Amino acid sequence: MLFHAALHRIASMLPLFTVLSIFTVGCDYFFPPLTGDRIEVEEAERFISRNKDNPDIILLDIRPKPQFDSVRIENSINLDFAQTDFPEMITRLDPEKRYILIDDNGRKSAMAFELMKEQRFPKVHYISGGITEWVRSGYKTVK
Repeated sequence: MLFHAALHRIASMLPLFTVLSIFTVGCDYFFPPLTGDRIEVEEAERFISRNKDNPDIILLDIRPKPQFDSVRIENSINLDFAQTDFPEMITRLDPEKRYILIDDNGRKSAMAFELMKEQRFPKVHYISGGITEWVRSGYKTVK
């Protein structure tokens, strides 16, 4: 008897689960998540454009300040990877936010990515080709 009551309760909740699953799948269709740790500039540009007002997504430019000041992606934050205290500086970042790393060509971003993963940042990605590929692709930058 108790088993049948529990089964009936679960069955009555199926329409709700169906609606929630359709909504969840639909969100991924309209706003697909990032596909991996290393992302191409096209995917990065789409994601950044769609999430430009999201305070939980941080575009972290790890190039030296003079390079950052000469050309950068709008709303990016500069944190120089070449600084000796870079490992300490990333410990001050919020590990719950999603970080997208960019450098000149993607190599240092890959190293910074590994460092952040070691520091237990679960949502970190880096842009393949860096700002060089971003500019070459004709995406918007600011000075």
